[in-house]
This record gives sequence, C-alpha cells and structure tokens, in this order.
Amino acid sequence: MPNHLPVFTVIALSLLNATAMATEVIDSTGEENFVRYCAACHGDGGRGDGPVATAIAKPVPDLTGIAARRGGKFPRQIIKNAIDGRWQIDAHGTQQMPVWGFEFWISEGAGDFSEPRVDRILDGLVDYLASIQAP
Repeated sequence: MPNHLPVFTVIALSLLNATAMATEVIDSTGEENFVRYCAACHGDGGRGDGPVATAIAKPVPDLTGIAARRGGKFPRQIIKNAIDGRWQIDAHGTQQMPVWGFEFWISEGAGDFSEPRVDRILDGLVDYLASIQAP
C-alpha cells in the first residue's frame, strides 16, 4: 500500500500557506497594504516617485494631491473603484495599474465570501490615502 502521507503533508502545508497569505492581506492595515502593493510605483509617501515609476509610460500620479485636485474633496468611491479596477469603464480609457480587486479576491479565496473581505482591504487602502492628503 503506497504511503500518501508526504502528499497529504504537502497539500496541508500549501493550504496553510494560502490561508496565511489571505490572513496577511485582510489583517494588514491600509498603510501596510499600500507599502506592499502600491509603493513600488507610487512611492512610500504616495508622491508618484516609487522605484519603478520611471519604467511606466504614463507619469504615476501624486496620490497626496487627490483632494487638492478636486477642490478639497476626497472622492472615496472613485478612488476605491480605481484601486479595484475590476469594473473598467471603456470611456475612461484603459486600466493603467494592476487590477488589485481581482488580485485581492484571489488572495482571499476567490469565493462568494471573498467579496466582503476585498471591500475591507480596499476600504483600508482608501482610508490610508485619505489620511495622506496634503493640506
């Protein structure tokens, strides 16, 4: 009789690792997730000066000036939709950054139960961006 213990061990460890990754994203603060997913392009302070920003065809926006560019109002839902990226509006052009909503949905298990978790991650990122707006 073959010993399936090594196979079961590998599967169990893979599942634990996937669960740990999901927990890591959902349990991280908006700032931690910003540093993890956004800072490479937008920079640690959100000013568009991340280490890969120069490799991107369009200038990376300074996220600290969102409210200033909109008359002092921070458009939470627009920003959340931009980060999410799953609902592309053709009239707005192509999506320039990764579709983080899909990535977060996958990292949270890719099931119906994932949607509220993705919303929580996106809300954390939006909260962080609102907190770094220049006066």
